[in-house]
Amino acid sequence: MRKPRVPFSAEIAWRIWRGLNEGHGLRRLCRQPGMPTRATVMRWLRERPDFAATAQALRRMGGLDGVGLPSGFRNGIGDVILDRLVAGEPLRTICRDPDMPSRSTVHTWMRLNPEWAQAMACARDLARWAAADAQMSAWGYGDGIANFPPRPDAQG
Repeated sequence: MRKPRVPFSAEIAWRIWRGLNEGHGLRRLCRQPGMPTRATVMRWLRERPDFAATAQALRRMGGLDGVGLPSGFRNGIGDVILDRLVAGEPLRTICRDPDMPSRSTVHTWMRLNPEWAQAMACARDLARWAAADAQMSAWGYGDGIANFPPRPDAQG
């Protein structure tokens, strides 16, 4: 089924510009309800120099300075990923969110940015410790490991 024709408007232009500034590519933006097809936006970029110039500037600001899919690391997205990992959400689930990069992009960021890779490892460790502590509480050891009984063969 074909998408309905969407005429150029200030509102649609603003939505496209905002998405580009946030680091979303045209393919992703044009899949949203009420948005024009990518071919239509490409035609607008050719026919409307002011629209094209603003779009190009906002693409660069959003980390989309090359062609193809966005892959530039952005701290805001990185922080969201870390927060969700600490909360115990698996990376696979995080990357299925349409507002998040793919897993391969996250792994590329980790390879290119060792400090962020270390932060990812710490976030995962914190999530594991929190899960272990919650399990200890579920077993009746309210303060987790601190109240775990000593081994029977331990000298006391």
